[in-house]
Amino acid sequence: MPKQSFNIKRFDLGLNNKDSQKDLAEGFLAEATNVNVSHMGKVVTTGKFDNLASSITLTDDGNAGIQAGYGLFKFSSDIVPTGGADGGEYLAYTSPKGEVFVSTNTSFNSATPIDSATLIASGSATDAKPVYYFAEGGLRVADSDFGNTGNEQIALVRIERTNDVHPDVYSSAVTDQMKFYNGGLAAPVTSDFESLASPTDPASGVEDGAAPSTSDAEFRLKLSSSSGKNDGLWPEGIYAVGISYVYFGGQESLLHTPFDAITIADAQYFLASLSIKDDSISPFIQGMRIYVKNYNNPDDEYRMLLDVNFELGSRTSLADEYDAFIDKSGYVVTNDTNNADSDARAYAIKSPALDTYATINGFLPDEKAITFNGQEAYAYKTAVVANQRAFVGNVLYVDSEGVTKEMGDRIQYSPVNKYDTFPQSYFIDVGTNDGDKIVKIIEFQDRLFVYKENKLFIINISSGSDAGWYVEGEFENRGISHPAAVAKSDLGLVWVNEFGMFGFFDTIVKISNTIDEDLWAANITSTSCAVGFIPKKNQIMVIGDCNSTDSKGYLYDIATKSFANLNDTNTLVSKKVTNLVSYKQELVCLEFTTDDTNDTYTVKRYDTDSKSQVIDITLPETDLGEPSLDKTFYSVYMTHKNGNNLTLTGGYDGAAATTNLFDSNTLSNSNDMITTKFEISSANRIKKKSIQLRVAGTAESDFELQDMTVIFRPRGAR
Repeated sequence: MPKQSFNIKRFDLGLNNKDSQKDLAEGFLAEATNVNVSHMGKVVTTGKFDNLASSITLTDDGNAGIQAGYGLFKFSSDIVPTGGADGGEYLAYTSPKGEVFVSTNTSFNSATPIDSATLIASGSATDAKPVYYFAEGGLRVADSDFGNTGNEQIALVRIERTNDVHPDVYSSAVTDQMKFYNGGLAAPVTSDFESLASPTDPASGVEDGAAPSTSDAEFRLKLSSSSGKNDGLWPEGIYAVGISYVYFGGQESLLHTPFDAITIADAQYFLASLSIKDDSISPFIQGMRIYVKNYNNPDDEYRMLLDVNFELGSRTSLADEYDAFIDKSGYVVTNDTNNADSDARAYAIKSPALDTYATINGFLPDEKAITFNGQEAYAYKTAVVANQRAFVGNVLYVDSEGVTKEMGDRIQYSPVNKYDTFPQSYFIDVGTNDGDKIVKIIEFQDRLFVYKENKLFIINISSGSDAGWYVEGEFENRGISHPAAVAKSDLGLVWVNEFGMFGFFDTIVKISNTIDEDLWAANITSTSCAVGFIPKKNQIMVIGDCNSTDSKGYLYDIATKSFANLNDTNTLVSKKVTNLVSYKQELVCLEFTTDDTNDTYTVKRYDTDSKSQVIDITLPETDLGEPSLDKTFYSVYMTHKNGNNLTLTGGYDGAAATTNLFDSNTLSNSNDMITTKFEISSANRIKKKSIQLRVAGTAESDFELQDMTVIFRPRGAR
C-alpha cells in the first residue's frame, strides 16, 4: 500500500487528561504545560508575572508577612484618593499589621498608610485578613479574623468640607479626598450640650440664640412648650427629647436623650432654637436632628422637630428648604425665616411632623447596634455592594436577643444608600443549622452568590424591597473554602474547589470536565487557592496554593473553553501572594519577600505576552483513523519557528511519548516559520497500530507550533 499522511493542525481544545487518549477529539492535548492554546491552529508559550510597580517596604512585624490569598482590592474612584479632580482605578493593600496602603495612578504609595489608616484599635495583631467594600467614594476595610479582637472596621471616606460659609462650625477646609474614619455612627453625648433652656416666643421678639457657655459644650438647645397659647395641635402629654447626629451619606445615629421630658398642655406647641459654637466638629458629621415622643401614647414614635445641616441651615420638615443660619460673634444660630422679618427667630412648631425617626431611616431607634464601623466587638468575613446596599456575611454581631456572637449563616445588610449602617434587624439567615459557614458573597445579575464551605446559595435581590428577595437555588458541593477562590469575568462567575472549576453564565456548569478529578485535587489547595480574570485575553488563572513557592495551577481560555497546566514558578509566582485582582485590564497580585529587617511586598502583573517557558506539548495517542491496522511510521513534518532547546519524542501503542524515534529530534531555531522533516530511524520503523508525539524543553519566547503531519504506510492483513 502507498504511504499516507495524517495532518494535525488543531490544538485549541487544550488539555484533556481525563478521557482515554485514544478517544480524544481533534484539538485536544494529552499534556499542555505552560502553553497558550487560545488560537486556532497554533500553540505559543504563556506569559509570566513581572513587576507592576515599586515594592512596598514595611517595618518588620515579626510574622509570616502576607496572609495567603488576602490583602488586595481594586476600586474605581472619581478622585485621586489623596485629593484631586481626576480619578481612575486604584489598588488598596492592607498589611498583616492592619495598615492600609492605596496606590496612585502611577505607583503604589509605599511611604505611609493612606491618612494613617489602620485596623488596629487597641490590639496588636499582626495577622489581619482584610475584607473590603467600596461605595459612594468610600473604601471600607475590616479584619475577617475574628481572633483579632483589637481590630475594627474603618472607612476611608470621600469628604469635602468648606469653612468659608460658617467658620465657627468647621474651622478648616477639607479638600475632596479620602479621609480616615473609625468613629462609628456615634450618637451625641450629654456633654455636647448646654443645659436645656427656654427660647423666646417668636411673637415676643427676637431670639438671642446665646452661645453655649460650658467649655465642652458645642450646642445650646433651647426647647420648651409655648405659654398661654391655644392654637397648637400637639396632643397633650409628657414628651421625651431625642437627639441624633447625621453623618456622611445621610447616615443617622441612634438617639440620645440628654434632657428632661417636656410637658405639653392642651393647645400648646414646641418652641425650638439651636446655637452652634464649636469650631472643631468632625467633618464626617453633616448635622443633627431633634425629635420628641409622647410618653402618654404608647404607639407614638419619635417625631422630628428640627433637621439641622451644619453647612446649609435648619428646617422643620424634610420637604422644606433650609433656613440659613444667622452668624453671631463666635457662633451661629438657627433662624425661622417664616415667622417674622427679624433675624434669629425661634421655631414655633405648632403641629406634629410626618417625619419620624423610623420613616426617615427605615428602622426604629431602639436597635441594639447599627454599624460595624469603629467597633472592636463586631466583624464579618465577607462584604459586597449590590443594588445600592452593602451586604456583609458570616458576622460577629448582635443577635435578636441583644447578645454579641458569631453567626456563620447570617447576612447583615444596609438600608439603600447608607453603606455604613447595618441595623440589627436587617438580616438574612442562609441555610441555618447546616454545619456550614459563609465564606464569600459576590454580586452578579441582581443576585447574591453566597458561597459557604460546601454549598452555594443564590439569592435573588432584584426587588427594590427586601420583602421581595428570595432564594433562587441551593447547590451541594459548589461552595468554596477560601474567599479568593472566585472571580467575576466579563461573561460570568468562575470559582474552584476540590471538585473542579465551575461557572455561572446563565446556569451553573462544571467547566473542568476535561481534567482528571484526582489530578485537579492534587494541584488545588482549596484552603489557599486563588482565581483571577485576565481581561486582555479573556482568560482565567488559577493559582493552586497562594502559600507555596512551588504552586501549580491552570490557565483557562473562556473563548475556546480550553485548559493548560501552569507549573513553573516564574509563570505563576515564586513567593507567598495575596488574592488576584483585575486592574487596568491586567491581572495583578502582591508577592511577599522578606529580609532580616523589612517585609517587602511587590506588586506583580501577569504579562500576557509569550515568554520563555519550560513547556510540554503531548498530542493524544492516535491510530490515524485505522485502529485495527498495523502501520509503519516513516517521518513527521512539523511547521514551527524558533524551536531552540526543544526536542520531538514519541511512543508506540500506548508507551510514554518520551522515546527518541528519530534520526535527529532537535527542532531548528529559525526566526521564520519553517517546516522541518523528522525521519524515523530504520530501527524504529516497525509495525505498530498507534503513535503519540511530544514536544518538550525550554522554549524561546517567540516559539510557535502550527501543525504536525505523520507519514505512514498501512499494513493490510495477510
